[in-house]
Parts: sequence; structure tokens; C-alpha cells
Amino acid sequence: MATTRRAPLSIWLRRATQTAFFILFVWLFLETAFHTGNRPGRGVTFFFDLDPLVLLAAWLSAHAVPRTLLLSLATVGLTVFFGRLFCGWICPFGAVHTFFSAFRSGKAKQKLIAGGYSPWQRAKYLALAFFLGGAVLGLNAVGWLDPFSFLFRAFAIAVYPATSLALQGTFTWLYTANPGIGPVHATALSEPVYDVLRRHFLPLDTLHYVGGFLIGALFVLVVALNLSRERFWCRYVCPLGALLGIVGKNPLLRVTRAAESCNECRLCRVDCHGGANPDGDWRPTECLYCWNCVQVCPSKAIHIRLTLPPQPESHR
Repeated sequence: MATTRRAPLSIWLRRATQTAFFILFVWLFLETAFHTGNRPGRGVTFFFDLDPLVLLAAWLSAHAVPRTLLLSLATVGLTVFFGRLFCGWICPFGAVHTFFSAFRSGKAKQKLIAGGYSPWQRAKYLALAFFLGGAVLGLNAVGWLDPFSFLFRAFAIAVYPATSLALQGTFTWLYTANPGIGPVHATALSEPVYDVLRRHFLPLDTLHYVGGFLIGALFVLVVALNLSRERFWCRYVCPLGALLGIVGKNPLLRVTRAAESCNECRLCRVDCHGGANPDGDWRPTECLYCWNCVQVCPSKAIHIRLTLPPQPESHR
């Protein structure tokens, strides 16, 4: 029986990076919320400025590009050389999908089938074509499925209001009931905590949005789909991922397989985040560089290295 190998440093670095960027996203989100401690304007558009899909749609629809969106060219440059590393390491919505994908269960054979590439993954390229076609006609609708727009909308309209109401209700009950043992009561701890939350997290007014339940239900559905396919959104839906897949189709950072060492167990497909088929017909347009294939390979036949893309064969 094969033993589970310890996660290499690259996986821990990826997890730490994903966590850090998600925390940054939440912090910037809270800078836009209406509470006593916020100071909006300090880089709150950072992730949108990193988004080349927003830049491209703005240029196609308005024939002008805001100067701040030029930062997204850094994302393009990163992708040209290192593939969809942005999707796997930086995107905060990708971090959400990675976290919930860890709860995916099922037999190894089922995971093997689900982990491989599916032709349905082309759907995100159709979504990209639809939004760019609309931008050419003057309809800039990329915000419908752009990952940063979708995540921000879900947080603003559903997640943040629901969390705030739940916290306010809990601390109100603690203040009213004030349970305790002898002279020690809950408010001795809850009130200082509530004061910090009120100054730095909770909104000044109770938030209610029309359509909040619908947006929340859609967000829950999108997250729950990770239990069916690892990073479902990134594989099948995300138009930004499709754009970066096209840009990074010939990266220098590549998955290589030593055929003489490979025993064709295909375990590398089981936890592949993007369905990139690292066991042979590797698809750089789908690879999110999660490094899971390197970790699980029992014969250590798979590596991720900086190397020149293979040159196409010439025909005379």
C-alpha cells in the first residue's frame, strides 16, 4: 500500500500565498464597508486592477483604459512565462474554491475520472468569447462572471450582511441574557470583543439588499460545486481563467513526466486542481500549478521545471 508523502515546500508556499491574498482581499473589502474604522480609497481596487479581462473589456467597449488597469499587464507578463500561476496562487476566489474542494469525498476511481480533463472545460472559453463579443458591441458585462466581481458582489450583498446580522444577534443575546457562573458573566468577555468588532468590522447600519438571498444562494451553489469537481468554477466557468489559459498556453514553467519511471497509476489526476492531465497529455491552458501531482506520484516521475516549450515539428 502506498504511503502518503509529506507535502513539499512548494505546496505549503502555495497555501500560504493563497491564504495571504485572500486575507488581503477581505481587508480591502472591509475598507469599502460602512463602519467606523474604515478609510476607503487605500488601494481597494487592487484586485480589479490586476484583472486583464477588465482591461480588455474596457478597451473593447469604450476604446479607453483607466491608468490603474495597466497594472493588469503584470498579470499578463506573469502568465506568459509561468502559465496560470495567478489562478492557482494569487486569485482570492481560487483560494475559496481550493479550500472547499478539500472536502470533496468519494472513491479513488470516481476521483480519478473527475480529476481528468473534460471537453466541458471549453465552456469557459465560450463565456470569454461571449463577454468580449458583447464588449465589442458596447456592452461591458464581464462583471457578471469575472471572479473578482462575483466574489465582491457575493460578499457585499450576502456574506457580509448575513455575517454581521448573525454576530449582532449573538452579542445582543449575550448582553441581554448575560449567562455566567457565579460572579463571572459572559459580558465581561463579550463586550470588549463586540466593541472591537463594532469599530473594525460591523456596519454602522443594518444591511438589507434586494436580491441578497438570491446572490447568497448562487454563491453557495458555486462553492458547493467544488464537492463534485475540484475547483469547478475555475475549470468550467471562469472567463478570466480562459483568458489567462490562452495567454499562457506555452509557458516556461512546465510539468514534465519521466516516462521510464512512470508506472501509469494516474494518481496524479486524482487531486489535479485544473484537470490538466499531468500523466501524459499535459494541458498547460488548464494547469493551475497546485503541485499536487508532484506530491502524490509514488515513483517521483513528475516534476515542474522551468524549461523551453517544445518546438512544433516542421513538415517538408
